[in-house]
Amino acid sequence: METSTLEQPQPLPSVFDHFPGPATQPKTAVTLRKIGFLSTLLAVPAAYVLGHALGSRRTGLIAGGLALLGLGAVRWQLGRWFEETPAYETHGHTGNLELRRYPFRIEARTEVDASNLEDALSRGYSRLECYIYGANTDRQRIARVTPVLTTMRGGVYRTSFVMPPHRSVASLPPPDDVRVELREVPERRIAVLPFRGRFTKDKLAWQERELLHALVEAGLVAKGSVTLATYDSPTTLPALRKNELWIEIV
Repeated sequence: METSTLEQPQPLPSVFDHFPGPATQPKTAVTLRKIGFLSTLLAVPAAYVLGHALGSRRTGLIAGGLALLGLGAVRWQLGRWFEETPAYETHGHTGNLELRRYPFRIEARTEVDASNLEDALSRGYSRLECYIYGANTDRQRIARVTPVLTTMRGGVYRTSFVMPPHRSVASLPPPDDVRVELREVPERRIAVLPFRGRFTKDKLAWQERELLHALVEAGLVAKGSVTLATYDSPTTLPALRKNELWIEIV
């Protein structure tokens, strides 16, 4: 993925409000999803009672077990629904692009010198996962936030985890690994191209061309490099995976 600079600038109208505050701002929808998921746990005893009433205790246990397995599968495959994401404001669409304004946020970052994206993602993710699982000065577990962001600049991959809402740099424990650093990211305007499925090298190259073509068609000016935003674990079925390509716009 290469740095992209487009000609004939037509800047996006300045309608983005300033988001004050020294920490990542949260989206609230995840709380409602968690409440909804916990509410559906009532389906397990309900399935048991119904099965027991229509058949036997064994039938009730089977029905309750199947309900529990079904809920577990939903929680596993749609894990991103139950994790925080940084707040953003949508500023319309142009073609396949969504235009967003992201306020100030905090990221944990690491850089990896790798020969391919898969290796860079694996190594970078592992370092950052260790940090949020307690490899820090306070041995503190830090909540996971989606998406995971990966950018290639100058042949080096940079992977980032967004830090949880309301956590400033001062309130976060320093990482044990010197290759992990905490950084403040100022407010940015982002053009986003969503896509589903696995992200192979060829597929990413094609999606990047689509992104840059859409920017030219919209008369928008980009700066920096294209960033891959991934929302799901590698065990999520390809059809259910949510991915995006981001690029900052001026």
